[in-house]
Amino acid sequence: MKSDFFYLIKKSKENDVKSPIVFLLHGFGSNEQDLFSFAPYLSEDVTIISLRAPISLYPNSFAWYNIYYSGSVKSYDKEAAKLIKDKLISEMNYFIKKYNCDPLRITVIGFSQGAILGHAIAQSSNIKNLVALSGYVDNDLVTFDNKNKTSIYISHGRDDEVIPYKDSFKTNLILDDNKIDYDYKSFNQGHGVNNNNLESFISWLKDKY
Repeated sequence: MKSDFFYLIKKSKENDVKSPIVFLLHGFGSNEQDLFSFAPYLSEDVTIISLRAPISLYPNSFAWYNIYYSGSVKSYDKEAAKLIKDKLISEMNYFIKKYNCDPLRITVIGFSQGAILGHAIAQSSNIKNLVALSGYVDNDLVTFDNKNKTSIYISHGRDDEVIPYKDSFKTNLILDDNKIDYDYKSFNQGHGVNNNNLESFISWLKDKY
């Protein structure tokens, strides 16, 4: 058996034990190289898998599911989004077995569309940590059936023009209504991750793997 996804990997330096595993989910229009740039800042004791989304938009540009625009109205392929969420959960189990990782020490770091999926995965699986960067909680994708307590870090740029800060912040109420705890940070940045944001979530993760 092999993965259906193209991916980059950085293996844990600890070969004799089941390592924690970190999955990186890039944003719409990006690729697996993008968040893999975080790898040098993450613990050397973890195995890092950066996945490439399956839909090719143009060279070196991929998406987890399609987004559509009609004038100023934005929509997306909800059925495809739900299917890719389930596919990702299944593939994570594959990687955990293949690289002898600890199934109870899973971290997902997602950006934008990857963060939206990260929220959905966190509430439908047994991941330990979620870092959701510049995304939002989508009520149509999230089902709150996770009996485990996932630690959640959420951040957003106050000058984000792709996913506006206020619109994203409002969706945290979905977590509040379902009594889901999370740490929230905002930064003076647009749709991206500046040094302060990077240092913040790396520090948050340090003792949580």
